[in-house]
Amino acid sequence: MILQKLATPLGWWRAGAMACMAIMLQASPAQAADAGDVVIGVFLPTTGGFSPLGIEMKNGYELAVKDAPKVKGRQVKLVVEDTQGTPATGLRVAQKMILQNHAKLLIGGTSSSVVLGINAQASRLNVPIVTTNSQAVQTTGKQCSKYLFRTNPNDAMVANANGLLMKKKPELLQKKWFVVFHDIAWGHSNKTEFSKIPGIHIVGEAGRAFGTADWASAFAQIQSSGANAVYLALAVGDDLPSFIRQARSFGLTQFMLAPLGMPDSMLQTLGENGAGMITGGLFGSWMLEDHSAEMKRFVNEYGAAYGIVPGAQAIQAYAGMRLTLAAMDKATSLDTPAIIAALENTSVDTVIGKLAIRKQDHQGMVGTYMSESVKLDAPKFGSKLGWKVIEALPWDSVKVGLADTGCKGL
Repeated sequence: MILQKLATPLGWWRAGAMACMAIMLQASPAQAADAGDVVIGVFLPTTGGFSPLGIEMKNGYELAVKDAPKVKGRQVKLVVEDTQGTPATGLRVAQKMILQNHAKLLIGGTSSSVVLGINAQASRLNVPIVTTNSQAVQTTGKQCSKYLFRTNPNDAMVANANGLLMKKKPELLQKKWFVVFHDIAWGHSNKTEFSKIPGIHIVGEAGRAFGTADWASAFAQIQSSGANAVYLALAVGDDLPSFIRQARSFGLTQFMLAPLGMPDSMLQTLGENGAGMITGGLFGSWMLEDHSAEMKRFVNEYGAAYGIVPGAQAIQAYAGMRLTLAAMDKATSLDTPAIIAALENTSVDTVIGKLAIRKQDHQGMVGTYMSESVKLDAPKFGSKLGWKVIEALPWDSVKVGLADTGCKGL
């Protein structure tokens, strides 16, 4: 089968809570939940540079609830709040959803820094937190907690996947790599893990703030370094396709590796420059619909609802929410300890295959996909490019051993 081969102090808390309550009294009617509803708080950016990813994740969550609308016979209600991609706002809206909307669980986490900021107050928030996109290793590593769960691959797993890609294509190890990274938690985590790939030759690096509009100074550094390949540890917001477009117009012809690929919606904006990229760390591809009836159903449902194909973040969001809903339904109650126990012991079949949590560090036991961006023979929901899976890399091939995670126990 092709996929098998491819396969603070208390006072601070009270003061913060009171401040949030003053804001929360103006909740919109659309976010009001009936007394019998099971409320899940969704924290993600719907404005700002990360918003394309946040919207994809929101779409995936909504479809998952549409397909599994009840927990313990009660209607599931999603309350969505905009984190604006910042830790301070993320913590504020997390408190709001718990205190006002009585959310039993929080899910989201487009940005690792937002997830880690909320997790720092997890014991006070006292609800399970599930992220379907945080990639920084410390999320389930050094900053692991009994409250926090991750259902997507982390940076170390992505590095392992790209290491396998380089074994398959050894000419990549012969290249001189220049690393461009975002100066945020994820960027530092990702570039560090990339540097650990055996045999990799890095000749320079350039860190820039998220939201950088002009990359000319980084291009000059790349040219002077003698690099013939560029590793893009850039968060997959608008900056990534912008960098690629500017680099090509600037005359840079170096091979480029985006460790996670990029969302399909952004891939389309690159036009001719979008074809021919490869990655070992793609989180999911709608093009697997040719091999999976469940993926095909999801792609058609997503396309009918939103007019586009689902990107990797939407696919991961859908799968993570389905696991979350199954665990909440399985839990002996909707109290926090019961939901945590159920998340640790639930396994579900999803659009990315079987999904379960490693109990010891709360890392999702998932794989990645070695993929190439290709032109489609015929457009699919307006998309002319897509990520063709070369090989599926299962959990056992990319996982990080418990002793190496940095998690000292939950």
